Amino acid sequence: MARGRRYVRRPVRPVGRAARSPIAMCARRRRSTAAGWGRVMSEMRLWDDNPTGVDLLGFASIVDTVVTTLEIPYLDPVTIGVAAPWGGGKSTVLRLLHKELDGRDGYRVIRLDPWEFDDQFDVRGSVIGEVLQDLLSAYGAQDGLPEKINELLERVSWSRVAVSMSRGSLVAQSEDLVKALTPRSKSDPRSLAGFREGFARLLKDLTQLKRLIVLVDDLDRCLPDAVMATLEAIKLFLSVEKVAFVLAADQDMVRESIAASLDATGRGERFAHRYLEKIVQVPLSLPRIGADEAATFITLLLSAHQCSPEHYTRLVEHAQQRRAAGQSPVLADLQNLPWQPDGASLALASRLATGLSADRSGSPRSIKRFLNAFALRTRIAESQGISIDPSVIVKLMLLEDSPGKDFETLVKLQDAQRSELLEHWQAWGKRERDDRPDQVSEASRHWAASEPDLTTAPIGPYLSLAASLVSLTAAASLTQEQVTWVSHLAGQAEPHRRSAQQEVTARPVTEQQAVVEALLERGRREQESEPLVESLLYIAKATEDLRRRIADGLWDMRGNLTPGSVMDIADSDSEELHDLAARLADATDIAPMVKEAAKLEREGR
Repeated sequence: MARGRRYVRRPVRPVGRAARSPIAMCARRRRSTAAGWGRVMSEMRLWDDNPTGVDLLGFASIVDTVVTTLEIPYLDPVTIGVAAPWGGGKSTVLRLLHKELDGRDGYRVIRLDPWEFDDQFDVRGSVIGEVLQDLLSAYGAQDGLPEKINELLERVSWSRVAVSMSRGSLVAQSEDLVKALTPRSKSDPRSLAGFREGFARLLKDLTQLKRLIVLVDDLDRCLPDAVMATLEAIKLFLSVEKVAFVLAADQDMVRESIAASLDATGRGERFAHRYLEKIVQVPLSLPRIGADEAATFITLLLSAHQCSPEHYTRLVEHAQQRRAAGQSPVLADLQNLPWQPDGASLALASRLATGLSADRSGSPRSIKRFLNAFALRTRIAESQGISIDPSVIVKLMLLEDSPGKDFETLVKLQDAQRSELLEHWQAWGKRERDDRPDQVSEASRHWAASEPDLTTAPIGPYLSLAASLVSLTAAASLTQEQVTWVSHLAGQAEPHRRSAQQEVTARPVTEQQAVVEALLERGRREQESEPLVESLLYIAKATEDLRRRIADGLWDMRGNLTPGSVMDIADSDSEELHDLAARLADATDIAPMVKEAAKLEREGR
């Protein structure tokens, strides 16, 4: 039991409460869980990445806070920011908020996704137009209202014509272009100058409307100019009495977009923070998920595949009621329910929640992705005749998912060496030895101490499988959009490649880095590397912060470089890439033609 206690008593929340929870207690009953885990895995299906209208994470308190804020009369107009990192549940909160507000007397709820307008020439006009079109569909039967809305739509349309002409999207005679771009008076129906006043009068005439609530999602996915255009539409044109905006976004990424959009003015970073503060009056942050909440979340996800919809609804409602009453653990007192999760599901949830890194366990999307990868890995192992306990797969995947090279170290060893390392590693983890093995990191101590014991498990075949699936692991950390970019950036189709290069370099550095890592991983495995290298050099030219990483990555994949790629590297105006070209000229482990190309470029400079 000492081992078990050491394993379960590392949750983020207070030790005493976690140790007493049924989830943690169940995790200690290891003798009966192995067979149960296999059954849970056989029943497990994959989870999609879509926001849900069911509150599995206690977001009701955030929704209640937003609703209460919207009801404060002196906060009018108001913009509320709901902030969370990637995959933190922002879209789910908006969906729950829409469900709560829709149909309320005097409330009109509109959902906007500016990312859908990202490729349009006038995002600001598109955002304003969406709001007006929704009002027209909702209140078009009111006498005189369609004419007022159409007048405002006409102002937006003329503004978009002017933008289109100025960008060359529409062909016009010179006198028409002058007319379109000539500043107009507020009374002119073709001017946006009087739009704000007209919009305010329109809403005042809608006496039955108490609040127009605009939910804005995925703003952090937009290109910088689209982010600025959306914020301008909110602040300059739509922010009038009766209107409330709820912006769900990663605020750091939005600030980066503001800074990038204003970079030419020389005040981007300094101005971005103040600009966003001026837009958002009420900022709210979604809490990160602790170990207990993560275990509850995983248990509820697993339960959705194991019981009927009616029984699942009762289970979720029970969890919500206990959470609202401040009762912990959330999944307790289940005996009166018609169905309850069994010990195997609770043990699996506890094992995953305790073992996942803080970054992954704090994000609902990351938890779902890990569960999907776990289910796929288990099924692939079974299909290849690899017999291994699912709990062993969990432990190895947690190591594979952790920072550093501990998993790589384990994979590279022969069976005898691996067994020797694991014995030392686990003894050190359980504090039976003080000396850490030289090959492993200090951060791996808790992992080494956790169950199950790997020294007697036949993990060799599974490790070989995991090594061959490294590309699948890399893809699991990317969004679908990023996966598409990687495919185009490494592909032979030049139009797709050029488009992807422009799109990627317009995104924040963190997103670019994820794409770069995937490209470098692919480059180490593939012989056809010229398009991929071209894309990496394009990113290096555009993003100074990634030049060193790209240079190091290209050196690691030097065995797959071509003479043409080396010449492109040498032609770069980056110091890091010049140094790489010099190293390639002196390398002894690359093809002679590649080395010769590097030498010629060095001598020709």
